[in-house]
Amino acid sequence: MTRDQIEEQGIEQLHRLTGVKWTRDEPDVIPAWVADMDLKPPPVVVDAIRAVIDRNDFGYNRQASAQLADTFTAWQRSQHGWSPDPGRVRTFCDVLHAIDVALWLHTEPGDGVVLLTPIYHPFLMAVNNSGRRVVDVPLDPEGFGLDPERLRAAIDSGTKAILMCNPHNPTGRVFTEQELRAIGEVAIENDLLLLSDEVWADLVYPGATHIPTESLGPEVAAKTITISAASKAFNLAGMRCAVAHFGHDGLNRQFEELPTHFLGAVSTTGAEATMAAWTAGGPWLASLLRHLAERRDQLTARLAAELPAVGYQPPQATYLGWLDFRALELGPDPTERLLADGRIALSPGPAFGPPGVGHARVNFATSASILDELIDRMVKVAGG
Repeated sequence: MTRDQIEEQGIEQLHRLTGVKWTRDEPDVIPAWVADMDLKPPPVVVDAIRAVIDRNDFGYNRQASAQLADTFTAWQRSQHGWSPDPGRVRTFCDVLHAIDVALWLHTEPGDGVVLLTPIYHPFLMAVNNSGRRVVDVPLDPEGFGLDPERLRAAIDSGTKAILMCNPHNPTGRVFTEQELRAIGEVAIENDLLLLSDEVWADLVYPGATHIPTESLGPEVAAKTITISAASKAFNLAGMRCAVAHFGHDGLNRQFEELPTHFLGAVSTTGAEATMAAWTAGGPWLASLLRHLAERRDQLTARLAAELPAVGYQPPQATYLGWLDFRALELGPDPTERLLADGRIALSPGPAFGPPGVGHARVNFATSASILDELIDRMVKVAGG
């Protein structure tokens, strides 16, 4: 096996992990809910972390965090053709950390925040828990496309921001340039902050292309904060390291005025792991995309053959499948039956907003054998 090949982990190995995915449920449950992969991280990342240990480098470290800006800029340029300004890149402990800070600085309690539903459920929590107001803009149920007029019609005088993820979670949709320009126009017309979570940008399958929101021109960039991390593409969520590029001048100034220790700092290992992924992880990432495409096709083929009543559109990106169980009448939250009768744990659709009723999200970033067993159990429950 070469250093760029994907290493799977068996059930016994996975049960030795301490992350929430394999510790939340009872041992007989196959977890496919939280967006962690059942795959070993890239060897280049492991080497980078091991090097920190070998040199006993556990003191205060500003150098690694400072280097992240240049590393992020180079990665975006090489992968997506966008050249962020390193001077506008800030570090955070994770993507949601950056979102919480931006919403807190830019909006007030009661202000509206647009969400394109169904949406990553922590976005709903970020808005609701801060006392802001969700402005719900459902995507088209067929194809999950964006209707620009539906978006425009939802904006009211109290709307202050659009919070989106591209590629989209949970549907795996990659928004087109036309759709992104429409979102940007609405942001410009209504003077809205555009928060663009692009953490899934590196996991796009052939046939689709990720377009960074800020690459659409200076007017759109001036309304935007782009948030990213190596956590999804390189399986590094526990490293707690993310970056945000502040195209928005006002928020950039507000951020710089915060007290020095208000935001904390990323750890040495988190920064080193992220930089290793973004500098030397390209070949491994290419292998990962081939592996994930195979698992996506495996899920697609088996659902079509054995559970055709389950609505499913193969994602253009991510390793997440958005499953519509409404025709099978498993209730508003199908995951309850799937867990009780099939011993599989998926993400409950209703948590992703009103369009998620009767749906569930499945994580297929695992081995072929584990995915087959998961689908077998799903068929047993949903297929009768």
